[in-house]
Amino acid sequence: MATAHAVATAVDNRRVNPRVAGPFDGWRLGLLETPVSIFDLSAGGCFVNATHAQQPGQVISLKIDIPREGWIRVKALTLNLHRELGFGVRFVEISDGDARRLERAIRNLMGDMDGL
Repeated sequence: MATAHAVATAVDNRRVNPRVAGPFDGWRLGLLETPVSIFDLSAGGCFVNATHAQQPGQVISLKIDIPREGWIRVKALTLNLHRELGFGVRFVEISDGDARRLERAIRNLMGDMDGL
């Protein structure tokens, strides 16, 4: 059984990556490709605004349109469910090239926000 300290540390460590609010265009890939909106994007995960609920613990494939970088593909583990809003995911598989493009885009987008 996890101690309260271990749980608190795990929660604190979830958000170590810088995040960009979005929205970004995306697709949930599978037998039926479904358009989704991506929010709160980081190198480690994002929030998927979707019309269909997804139970936690499922691995899904996403395609995300990254500004100035193009489309990237990730496999993601569903984490938390927000009824009628969508669900959070943690990226569990991403190519090295897509990871570099995502990190570069986040740095650039955060720099753009600094100038506002």
